[in-house]
Amino acid sequence: MRPLITLTTDFGLNDPFVGIMKGVILNIEPQAHIVDITHNIDPQNILQAARVLNATYPWYPRKTIHIVVVDPGVGGPNLNKSPKRSNLSLITEGRGPVGKRPIVVQSQFQTFIGPDNGVLTSALDPKSRVYELNNPKYFLKNISNTFHGRDLFAPVAAWIATGIAVSKMGPRVLKPIRLELPEAIQKSKSIKGEIIYIDRFGNATTNISAELMSETFASSDTIELKVGKNKIDGLVTGYFQVNPGQAGAILNSWDQVEIFCRDSSAKEKLKLKVGQSVTLKLK
Repeated sequence: MRPLITLTTDFGLNDPFVGIMKGVILNIEPQAHIVDITHNIDPQNILQAARVLNATYPWYPRKTIHIVVVDPGVGGPNLNKSPKRSNLSLITEGRGPVGKRPIVVQSQFQTFIGPDNGVLTSALDPKSRVYELNNPKYFLKNISNTFHGRDLFAPVAAWIATGIAVSKMGPRVLKPIRLELPEAIQKSKSIKGEIIYIDRFGNATTNISAELMSETFASSDTIELKVGKNKIDGLVTGYFQVNPGQAGAILNSWDQVEIFCRDSSAKEKLKLKVGQSVTLKLK
């Protein structure tokens, strides 16, 4: 089987950055099969990227290598930076112009590469091993201040795809940064959660899971969802079950409660935003 590498970034597709990363990978491992998960993460939105990775990676086969490049601090100042030292020496110490130290996470079945800023939180299970990328043998020769997707993450992924052991990339990292992902709260016959993701259709995914709903409500219960000043009666099993332009709620493909407007944008119509409170309760 050809080695499989996925890309998730906030680069967009109007610029050549994604194409350049693919060129770097293919120069090192011409047999690599590269899959674009998305390049439309909102700029510097670490939490959004972490959520997308969490929803995506379980669908990929064993030994897949995932690159996630969303790093608000890239090229930024660092208190430990010395102007007399090269970018490469600073990066190989996990410091300097890179926003956060670059890492690779070897989970039980897959490999994840990105900055140590919490974006790889979903890969950090108890059996994972994390290594800092500080072996310049597996980087490009010249490390830029602004494009570590090309100079660090892409070549490291390609070398791992050729069979180089993850442990060759650098020393163990024992305390990688983890995001504290917001969790829905159950209180008697109600659940309080929040919107965690809004897709290009304007559909809003919440952090209220199907599992938590089944623990809270009986199948015969009549449920009301409240978001802002808007109230939605019950959950449907298909978008078609509400009238055009009407708001509804559904369990989506992530098994999370999603707020939608048929043939319209719930984000625009209901004025929704990420982080907004959502409540489910008995009607």
